[in-house]
Amino acid sequence: MRKLIYITAFMKLLSCSNQDSVIENQEIFVDQGISIYADENPNNDVMMQAFWWYSYSDLKLSNFSSYYEFIQSHIINLSNSYIDLIWLPPPSEGEGMGYHPRRLFNFTSEHGSEQELKDLISLIKSRKMHAMADLVLNHRIGSLTWTDFTEPIWSCNSICIDDESSTDPNAFGTEPCGDLDEGMSWGGARDLNHKSEEVQLGLKEYLLRLKEIGFDSWRYDFVKGFPAKYVGEYNESTDYYFSVGEFWDGNLNSIKQWIDKTEKTVSEIITKKSAAFDFTLKYKLKDALVNKNYTALEKDHSLSSLDGYGNRSITFLDNHDTGCINRTDCDNVYSKNLNLIASGYAYILTHPGIPMVWGYHYFFSDPSENLKTQINELIKIRKQKGINALSKTEIIELKNGSSGFYVAEIDGKILVKIGEGLYTVDNSWSELLKGENYIIYSK
Repeated sequence: MRKLIYITAFMKLLSCSNQDSVIENQEIFVDQGISIYADENPNNDVMMQAFWWYSYSDLKLSNFSSYYEFIQSHIINLSNSYIDLIWLPPPSEGEGMGYHPRRLFNFTSEHGSEQELKDLISLIKSRKMHAMADLVLNHRIGSLTWTDFTEPIWSCNSICIDDESSTDPNAFGTEPCGDLDEGMSWGGARDLNHKSEEVQLGLKEYLLRLKEIGFDSWRYDFVKGFPAKYVGEYNESTDYYFSVGEFWDGNLNSIKQWIDKTEKTVSEIITKKSAAFDFTLKYKLKDALVNKNYTALEKDHSLSSLDGYGNRSITFLDNHDTGCINRTDCDNVYSKNLNLIASGYAYILTHPGIPMVWGYHYFFSDPSENLKTQINELIKIRKQKGINALSKTEIIELKNGSSGFYVAEIDGKILVKIGEGLYTVDNSWSELLKGENYIIYSK
């Protein structure tokens, strides 16, 4: 494939006795083209959550007309860095970030216009990357009142009868008349009645419209709000590349049980299981790498470490909710220390599971871009060595405390040592990459 060469040069003519011309500040960027690792197997993917809280209004993006334009400006570089799957914010018009969607079928939002979204996804697809839509299907808000749904218009049956709006229907508009809520309630918006055929058909139409725009993957928000069988139902309704649910829970068995229940639709048709975010691993990594309790990472400590669930695990350090950027109601941060953040990526990018890089970490956490450079090198090692979601981990040694460490061998191909303690490898291993608190070795 031909490589596209982009050359940016600033030319300055100096007045010299010999009238020579000098080119200063010349930078050459070579686009590597479509990733040589691009395929249609999500087990081999590296994912990026490309937004953070209030990213659409963040002053760091003030040179761009919209959030969508900002992300589009980075897609070529992300492709060259072997990122495969881009998770974008809720696409529908609604409050702020879109987690209170109002008009589902209107795709002009605070993040940018529908055309900008289409242009962004078109570029993503041209690089054989995948665009993931953030699906907020548990709840909606009305257009003028709490309950007047538009685009699409839904009746009172679409709202759970025990929703908060039932306390004073005169104040909130339509009196809910749907079934009882089958999951956890959400007080900030109207809880949707997923038993309703009107809701099911409407949400299936929504997925089809997202497919038309170019999305091919789904991230289900707040899945504790409705039974897992509806995720199975909606997944079964349309072709898709990848699906993951936000089952926010540190209990490994609870996450695993939710995944297993997504295998059946409402009518008990067997369908492909959804993945889930590996919150168990997130909390274990904080305990291990921040608190120096490395034994937290012993065998079967997370979803990604369980046989048969590596390809159902999205491993991550932080996201828009836990990363505490542009919000005050947040205390679940993995770490604010750049060296520890890098150590966390050294773990997830060399281990089983489908690793997710958080966009704020990548773009803005380190102005020197040293963190970005390390992440890119770790992704390259993962791809070159063929480490994937189902890779096998053999833990070699664990030692707690400030002089402790975690040492593991992955697929017999690489050795990962994380922690400040001293650990000596035999001469069959050579150093591939070294950070402040980690070293990656290769056979």
